[in-house]
Amino acid sequence: MKNKILVFDIGGSFIKFSLYFQGEFMNKGKVATPLDSLEDLLVALKQIHNEFIDECEGVAVSMPGIVNSASGHMVHGGSLKYINDINMIAVFEKALHLPVAIENDGKCAALGEVWRGSLQGVTDGVVLVVGTGMGGGIISQGKLLKGHHLSAGEFSFIRTNNEHADNVDYLLGMQGSSFVLTKTVAKAKGLPADSMTGEKVFQFIEEGDHTVQKIFQEYCRNIATQIINLQAILDPEKFVIGGGISANPLLVITIRKELEKLYMRSFLNVVDANIERSKFGNEANLLGAVFNYKQSFHLE
Repeated sequence: MKNKILVFDIGGSFIKFSLYFQGEFMNKGKVATPLDSLEDLLVALKQIHNEFIDECEGVAVSMPGIVNSASGHMVHGGSLKYINDINMIAVFEKALHLPVAIENDGKCAALGEVWRGSLQGVTDGVVLVVGTGMGGGIISQGKLLKGHHLSAGEFSFIRTNNEHADNVDYLLGMQGSSFVLTKTVAKAKGLPADSMTGEKVFQFIEEGDHTVQKIFQEYCRNIATQIINLQAILDPEKFVIGGGISANPLLVITIRKELEKLYMRSFLNVVDANIERSKFGNEANLLGAVFNYKQSFHLE
């Protein structure tokens, strides 16, 4: 019986997938994301779909880029550079022969947290997804804030200073990304960049490596600084920190410590930001994609 939803979380490195049925995810897996062409992406998705072709009633997609979730039109695909000015719902439905609902990955994370996670019952909240860049979503007055150009929550593009504007290093997406953290630690330790992972960074920290500890503190300070800015602009009840690196509690613990230091240095902060770790981590994107699917097709 075709009563399951096939869920794709298409990221810059991997496509995570799962079947969703009666409130649970099953048959989870992941494959490398094709970065060369849309055709290669569709081949990868069809191969996954073929494994479950007799079970699915529809497809829920979370992916990077600016997307109109109602029409399916995508302005661009973020890290998927071959997606530009195209209707991805039409493309996916033609390839998979199933109804498709699609939403930006950061916004899916926010929807997942609202539906079943750390933002349940929260009217105003912000989700920061620490990944290859700094994505996220904003909940305002109980609804997902999309913005006039559908780019609300694209925190990667926040400027962190006015210097060196010709260099992307001044963007929060670079200073706050887990990729840059691992790259910086690898360089400091004289190791190949591709050999460093978030797990190894935390291992260095736990072993008392002062160089890595200092790099990590500065990294968390950059994020804390922008949380203070977002608190002043949006005045949310809560910030939720997600993304793969958030699986280690030390990330949120250190961001809190850096926030406290910044507050102590200034008497101008009227409201202290309340932050906590994502309840579902990377699974929030999958949950949000399902929630978006249910909303799109008016399902309970």
